[in-house]
Amino acid sequence: MLRSFLVASIVLSSLSLGLPAQDNGRVFKDPHGAYMLVLRDRWEPVTYKDGAGHTVVDIIYENRERGLLRIRKRHVDREMTPEEFARRMQETSFQFRPGFTRGSLEPFNRGPYPGALLTFDFTYGGRPKTARYYYLKVDPHTFYVLQFEGNPQVLRTMRNRTDLMAQSFRVLG
Repeated sequence: MLRSFLVASIVLSSLSLGLPAQDNGRVFKDPHGAYMLVLRDRWEPVTYKDGAGHTVVDIIYENRERGLLRIRKRHVDREMTPEEFARRMQETSFQFRPGFTRGSLEPFNRGPYPGALLTFDFTYGGRPKTARYYYLKVDPHTFYVLQFEGNPQVLRTMRNRTDLMAQSFRVLG
């Protein structure tokens, strides 16, 4: 009985201190005002200028080796489904990466945009990597691709968080 009382007291104390039960995330807006999404856990944006002077945003989980998110806008010449576009990218580009191992392609229809999720493994610099690419169709000829890449042991354990980040993605303006 005393033990139950102590456990209940500890739980109630932690709730009254306002300790978060889950990470609600932080809103990140693209420096150009093109999009926003909610970052989870230890994902942090890093903004820099590339060699041509363009502003580039990488979103990093602890360090680039553990997790990296790049967001790319892609235009297509004909209307296609998110699954068709993801399959085309896999067949024309990703399968030629060193150590490519096909994963899955599944619908991702959470949030305001129809989408698809493509997963695969590859190697980079001799190290194993895993990829989770979310293809979000924002209009008939435009996709945003959220490209999560990182250490397989890290990225595979956070599917729910990458799903939530992709689900929170919104085009602005």
